Amino acid sequence: MQTFILRERPLTDNILMLADEGKVFKGNYIAIIKENTFLNEWSDKERVKKFRKQKMLDNYLTKNYPEFEINY
Repeated sequence: MQTFILRERPLTDNILMLADEGKVFKGNYIAIIKENTFLNEWSDKERVKKFRKQKMLDNYLTKNYPEFEINY
């Protein structure tokens, strides 16, 4: 598994986890994004997005994280 930081935040970071080549995560997912949004001063709310297709992942990354470049 490869891990990338998409956006650094004060409490927690937004993280992209990619499965290694030829492998998938449980549920047949190729990528998982863990996004954190502000909940209160002490914690963040975590939202998990899972992707089965590379095209959908690319569309999501270009829309929400345009500064992030990934080389497969």
